[in-house]
Amino acid sequence: MKLSRKGIVILSSFIIIIGGFIISHITPSMSIRTYIFVSGYPAGAFKVTVHVNKGQYNMDKNILDKENAMIYTIVGYDLYDKATGNVISNYKVRKMGLLYFTEDYGEC
Repeated sequence: MKLSRKGIVILSSFIIIIGGFIISHITPSMSIRTYIFVSGYPAGAFKVTVHVNKGQYNMDKNILDKENAMIYTIVGYDLYDKATGNVISNYKVRKMGLLYFTEDYGEC
């Protein structure tokens, strides 16, 4: 079976896209940075420092343990919610298999 040039390009593109997705979600820090980048803050994705927020985690420990999640805080760059103008600094990172997925998490 001989692959055509067009088939090779499509297959290579597909592998690159899937590989990029996996690489961008392989650690909690990378997942948060990818989420920030896609949310419309490309400069913020490279300037923030990510820390575990143990205080928030301890308050919501029962729920977070069931979801296999952890709370992280970003420091060093203020990101503002476009709808309300509030600072976004906490993120919930959930582990699913080998990958990590991020979503916003409110303040305590």
